Amino acid sequence: MPVYWSKENVKLITESFVPLSVYGADQNRKDAVGQFYREAGLNLDKFEARQVCLTASGKVLGEAGFSGINLEKTLKKWKSLPTSERGPGAVKVAKQGSVDSQSLGPAPPAGGLILKAYTRVLMHDEEGTLRYVKGKELRHGEKGDLTLEADYQQARTAAHEAQPHHMWIKEAEWQSLMPANPKKGDVVTMPAGIIDRFLRWHLNPLRFYGRYGPDALDRKDIRAGHLTLIVDSVAADRVRLRLDGFGKLGAVPPTAVVEGKVASFDQWGFEPRVLGFLEYDPQKQNFTRFDIVALGEHFGRLGNGRRAPSRIGLQPLGIAFQLVKGDRPADRIPPGRPSNSRNYFNLSQ
Repeated sequence: MPVYWSKENVKLITESFVPLSVYGADQNRKDAVGQFYREAGLNLDKFEARQVCLTASGKVLGEAGFSGINLEKTLKKWKSLPTSERGPGAVKVAKQGSVDSQSLGPAPPAGGLILKAYTRVLMHDEEGTLRYVKGKELRHGEKGDLTLEADYQQARTAAHEAQPHHMWIKEAEWQSLMPANPKKGDVVTMPAGIIDRFLRWHLNPLRFYGRYGPDALDRKDIRAGHLTLIVDSVAADRVRLRLDGFGKLGAVPPTAVVEGKVASFDQWGFEPRVLGFLEYDPQKQNFTRFDIVALGEHFGRLGNGRRAPSRIGLQPLGIAFQLVKGDRPADRIPPGRPSNSRNYFNLSQ
């Protein structure tokens, strides 16, 4: 909700609140975490309940949907509580105890690589160069007769902001990307699993901007696609590889879309080119760089939700990948929804 995140609200949250993002299904966990949510009376599965403010003891001070919580009013409620409820050490938090492992998403594979990716909706300017999209260019509604800028509620969505997600690569997979005796020009065979996940999961435009979008595309949605990895240069301290590829996902764009006359709401398509540079340290025997960019023309809804917006004609969609260490909790979030990420390495048809 970009409108809600004003400088004033961000400052107030930073100074007076402890922000935390939780997964709605956590209220059903069979451990201390789930018990805390249930005893507090929270209904995290309720679609309208986007924000909740509560004390460490579980007392709810404020709850709101799209409009956002009145932070100043909530802070006054907090300050009105007796010291016995809000003073230092007033609430004793017991040890968490056993964790309901069935409710958690998987952890990154041992010895594997984590790529953080950012998807960004872009537009062509009059000179043909890229620029950020504006709310008035994101159409929605049954006939595409509204824009995010004109619709107050939808203007609070983040469809025009960068959307993060993660790609995981198993240890055996990334090790297979480096030849035993690399020479410039060597072509490296990419593991089928990486290509499949990259095309179907990480280039999928339906999963980024819609609550109901699929995490992975069906194979029938991939009209064509391939990745080629070539050794670009070899030195004692660094081996550099170049990744080239493409994808043709979804439908062939209709003539009216190609001509820039309409925004499509019943079909979608995405045809990115892929370029990447990988660097390997022979001494440390690991990858130190894994930069990839996928950029191409897209049409159709940005997501799979009923109110997911679309743009007129063919417009650019970009996805950038970079290697992260995985030492921050935010970098270890599983790809996609926790329930689906369990099948991340074993995609169905």
